[in-house]
Amino acid sequence: MKKGDIKRVQILDTAEKLFFEQGYDRTSVQDILNALQMSKGGFYHYFDAKDSVLRAVSERRAQSRFDQLNAAIYGSRRSPVEKLNMILAMANLFEAEQVPFAALMLKLCYVDRDAAMNAHRRRVLVDRLLPTLNDVIAEGVADGSFHTRHPMEIGRLLLLLACDVNNEVCGMLAEQPDNPDVMLPMLELLNTCRESVEKLVGAPYGTVVLFEVGRLVDAWQAAAAILKEEKPNE
Repeated sequence: MKKGDIKRVQILDTAEKLFFEQGYDRTSVQDILNALQMSKGGFYHYFDAKDSVLRAVSERRAQSRFDQLNAAIYGSRRSPVEKLNMILAMANLFEAEQVPFAALMLKLCYVDRDAAMNAHRRRVLVDRLLPTLNDVIAEGVADGSFHTRHPMEIGRLLLLLACDVNNEVCGMLAEQPDNPDVMLPMLELLNTCRESVEKLVGAPYGTVVLFEVGRLVDAWQAAAAILKEEKPNE
């Protein structure tokens, strides 16, 4: 690894640690510099602002998951339906991320309404997952698991649907983190999405399983607890 690459990784590692420990809002660029004993010039050689660091942290975490996903999909004998489930789960913030980072993104994108960060995450997900999803759909059409007349177009539609449903669910949780009753409409929406995916790809009813209820509810509750503990900067 080149020296410049090492410095960039050090910034990302340190920033990610501070974001978890202190919260994104409470972490300044100067905090990152102090932890690294780095000059401002050194930092701004790689990043132009704190939000650029967070985007890079998010991309790096996503790329690691994408690499693991591709290894599992292309290096296994899983069925096309199982592979489809794995891919679409990546669009669910709470299935794809550890709870502390999911809570951080929940606050930024859905409480603070950082539209640019949310759009960036969506774009990365669609762009990185689409080639693999297209391969899985082609495999499923070839072996009879899926039935669609639009195998080259359906993948993007599925990802956009999954991202939009994720946005809606996250918005519901961010709006009412103290209300346990919000879990039911969130699950209903995800189940509607699941059935819609089955119909779009022509898969048998009940074969698409995008989430495990107990694990997902536990993640929602843990993220909501973190969200309630967040306090604005003073």
